[in-house]
Amino acid sequence: MRKSVFAAGCLIVAGLTCPLYGQEEQAPPGGQNPPTTQPQPRQPNVTPTPAPNQNQPLRIRGRIIAGPRGLEAAITEVKFETDGGQPIGFAYADSAGEFTFERPGMPLDQTIYVIVNLEGFKPHRERLINDLGGRFDTFLTIFLEPETSVSRSSKGATVVDLKQLRAKIPGKAVDEYEKALKESSKGNRGKAVEGLERALKLAPDFYEAQHTLGVQYIALQKYDQAEAALLKARDLSPKSAEPLINLGTLYYQRAESQIDAGRTEEAAATFEKAVDVLEESIRRNPLSASAHGYLGAALYKIGEYDEAETALKRALGLDEDENNARLMLVNVYAKSARYSEALEQTNIFLAKNPKAPQRAAMEGIKQQLEKALGK
Repeated sequence: MRKSVFAAGCLIVAGLTCPLYGQEEQAPPGGQNPPTTQPQPRQPNVTPTPAPNQNQPLRIRGRIIAGPRGLEAAITEVKFETDGGQPIGFAYADSAGEFTFERPGMPLDQTIYVIVNLEGFKPHRERLINDLGGRFDTFLTIFLEPETSVSRSSKGATVVDLKQLRAKIPGKAVDEYEKALKESSKGNRGKAVEGLERALKLAPDFYEAQHTLGVQYIALQKYDQAEAALLKARDLSPKSAEPLINLGTLYYQRAESQIDAGRTEEAAATFEKAVDVLEESIRRNPLSASAHGYLGAALYKIGEYDEAETALKRALGLDEDENNARLMLVNVYAKSARYSEALEQTNIFLAKNPKAPQRAAMEGIKQQLEKALGK
């Protein structure tokens, strides 16, 4: 249970801006390669002929390889099923891609498939056949091949290839989506929303349109509509972190508006909600600097200063230009009377951002901190 110390009204630095995410960030490319097996040694010239109903212990170990940086998700599901598509169980690969699946008994002549579906990569389905007549103990190396429908921008965001999108979404829906993106780039948020809603009428399961609709509603400060859209996007792509990151920023902004309206108790509960959602988004994508930054800001708002510092420093470790995280870290240090550290972060911000709109305010804060330190 978190303590409920609400830090309303104690900010030094102006509130955060809201960077909104596109599609899921993807891991770097890999290749496709057949697995290797490590069968148990057998006695020479002995070929067992088991009865059809005889069972065996099953143990499958392996590693998923998705490029030089490895998996970006903390946990990746590995599914196992029979030849007829009947599920027999799951394993979960860690961030290093390693997994182990064990089952006490399976028919010796059973064909098994291993399946990995990871967003940004082509579906992997591989047939495993046990012809050993004994214990099935196998090690797999699974190389995931990246989808060609997405690419990474210089900021790590994903650019959707509309040509590839048309292969799975009705063309008219993609046309409306494309027009909406153009309207958004011109600042016509209202027209963008109208186009996205038309796209979703044509294709209700169109994840990219649903998620973008939530982003547009946040920009319009229509928080109820944004929340509904992002929750639908989350349900359409349960493993994606971006709907949750944007949902967390939505709750943060809603809480700020509640403070402005004098509803401080309501705001405290909303900041708590932001913390919960952002923590879940980080479990899905531990490498999102923005998610760590907003988590740190929300933790600061509810008085969890040590946890806020950890999250904000993690954000800066992932992206040293995450300026909102640096500004909030100044608040954390100032609130904790750690003026030397607050001054250090202020100086870094000023050095990195000579033309920032907050520069005048930060110069004033610097003077206050130097005075507090007797400089």
